[in-house]
This record gives sequence, C-alpha cells and structure tokens, in this order.
Amino acid sequence: MGTYSDLKLGKFVVEQSGNFSTSTHQSIFLPKHSTFVRREGREDEDPVEIFQAPLRDLVTRLELMGSTLPAIERRFSNPWVTYDEPHDISFGETLDLVRNADLSLIPDWEGDDDNFGILPQHYYGHLIEKVGVHFLASPAWDLTALLERLSAEDMLRVLAERPENLDLMVVWDFMDIVESGYFERKDFSVGCGNQSFLLVTEGTSDTEIIRHAFDILRPDIKDFFRYVDMESNYPFGGHGNLQNFMRGLSSIQKTDGVLAIFDNDAAGVGSLAALSKLRDVNAVKLPDLEEFRSFPTIGPTGEHRADINGRAAAIECYLKLANGCRIRWTNFDDKAGEYQGAIDQRGSEKSRQRDEFVRTTASDDYPFDKIEKVLDVIVDACIRSNCT
Repeated sequence: MGTYSDLKLGKFVVEQSGNFSTSTHQSIFLPKHSTFVRREGREDEDPVEIFQAPLRDLVTRLELMGSTLPAIERRFSNPWVTYDEPHDISFGETLDLVRNADLSLIPDWEGDDDNFGILPQHYYGHLIEKVGVHFLASPAWDLTALLERLSAEDMLRVLAERPENLDLMVVWDFMDIVESGYFERKDFSVGCGNQSFLLVTEGTSDTEIIRHAFDILRPDIKDFFRYVDMESNYPFGGHGNLQNFMRGLSSIQKTDGVLAIFDNDAAGVGSLAALSKLRDVNAVKLPDLEEFRSFPTIGPTGEHRADINGRAAAIECYLKLANGCRIRWTNFDDKAGEYQGAIDQRGSEKSRQRDEFVRTTASDDYPFDKIEKVLDVIVDACIRSNCT
C-alpha cells in the first residue's frame, strides 16, 4: 500500500501519484484556491487542505503554461512520448470523443467487471491493449487510456473542450503525502513559478499602466507576467530602443518568454514590421479600436476627424480621456509611410491621467473597456507563442 496524491476533475481521476514520486501541479492553482475539507475514511475528523477551482477559471492559466490545443496535438501524435506504441485514434477524433464523454456517468467506486467505460464501446478494442485487463474495472478506464499520453495539464485543457466540464471542480488532494512525511507542505506552494512572460514596453508609463491593469482586471493570471525593474533609468524608452533590444535578444537566441509591446502609432507599426523579419521575436502593438477610426485631430490643415489606428494611438488613448481630447499631428514617418501623432496634452495632464488610472480598483466607475482589449492582445500573443 502507498500514499497517494490525486488530481481530479469532478469524478474523473486525471492523475494519481504517490510517495516520493508524487507529481506537483503548483502552476495550475493560486493561493486563493486553498480550502480545507473533511474527508471520509480518516481516523480523525480534522479537515485537510486541498486546492480546488472550477475548470473554467483555469483554462487561460493552462494555455499560458503551454497547454494549447496545437501544442497538445503535437505531443499527442508524437510516437516518442512514451515507450508504448500510440493507439490509432487521431487527435481530432479524440477531441470529438471528449466533447461527448459525460463525466457524470462515472461511478463512485471501482467494480469487478468491465462496465465502467464512458466512451462508445466500439473503441474498446483500440484501448484495451493500452491498459492492463486488471484496469478495466477502474471508473472511466477508457477515457484514461485515450488520454494517457498527455500530461495532467494537457488532459485538463482537452477536457475543457466539453462545455459541461467547465463548471466541474479541479481538485488537487495532496496532504496525505505531506502527513506521511514524503514531502513538506512548503513543497506545494502554488503560482506560475518560472513559467512567466517578460513584458517590455516603450516606456515606464506603459509598463505601469499594463501592470496595474493586470493586477485589478486579470488577478487570476497576473502572476504569469513580469516587468523590467523601473527603479533606475528605464533602458528601453521609445520604439527605437525597444526594437534594438529585441534584435539583441534575437542575436543571442534569448527571446523565449519575452514580449515587446509597441504603441499603435506610425513608429510602433514601423518597428513591428521591422521585427517581423526575425522569426523568433514575439512582438505586438496596442490593438486597433473602432472608436479610433474617427477621432478628433488637429494639424497643418486644421481640425478634422481621422483614423488614428496605426498612426497616433499611444497607451494614453486606452485610458479615460478628457473632454475635448484630440490628436495633434507632428511629423511624417518615412518607414511607416504615415504621419505620426500624439494626444494634444501637457506632460502634467498626461501624468494626472496615468495617476488616476493606477489608483483605480476593478469596482470603480471607470471605462476599462479599452485597456481590457490591450490585455486581450497581450494574453493572446503569449498563448500563441506556446503554440509554436
């Protein structure tokens, strides 16, 4: 007999490991997912600590960890993942089976016959050789055999393809391992660990705004993002310095986990185009928005409304704007082939706008919709980098 740690989704055992070979799943969870429950079968009635959260709250974390469907498909189809021959069920067919597998049909206890599969029975012949006959009485043995080539994190992401599974609790029950002396409780600290992304912007204001936005609007994934230390002079001020920094990282093959974020203006578009020639560089610009397609501007030809996407939308445009805010056209950018513009405001006004935002909380009456779209672009870029 051994001591076991379980990771389960509803009734389905995603992974069971034990003793000194216990698997850990810290990056899936956050400290707030810790809870104490009373477990049946214990001699004492003391509650034990577990981590648990609905699957829907963990999907983005799983994808930021690298469990994206394109990456999972490569691992699923890789014949060298295990020493066993892969079964002849394709990944696409596997997803269809998972989407139709009702986990609520799993019985609560193991039996002594082979009636506990939840997949169509004509797949059993493909799967029986992947498990021993003695496993056929295990609940949902067929789903386990279907997904056995995947890590626990990949399995959870695949299981998220069934909408009904998103409301099921992912439960990590590990305290028996600790109480038996195989590990210490500190070995089960949670958070993303070393799987984070470094976000590098054109300036300190951009970084401060994006950091605060993640803190208050995406607290469930904010631990995946880190930033350049801004206590001393920020080394990447301006699009040119940021572009050169990314080129330097590419030259020494150190771009993994780094995302460059440029303004949505003519200079940023030009830098993004230049870096697109470097296949290992991950860079984005702030997103185009519909409300920027007809924006008040002023320039040599007077005042008129114009599309400022890709021409004049710096980070300040994604915050709360003052009444009468307009863009002032400044100079022509030869590389981008566009006039460059910026919000027509003094430095003190720009600082007040930033300071107002970094004092906000998620419950404040503040127009967060535009900065939310900035976060969407950043998260999507980091997830896409895990697909390659």
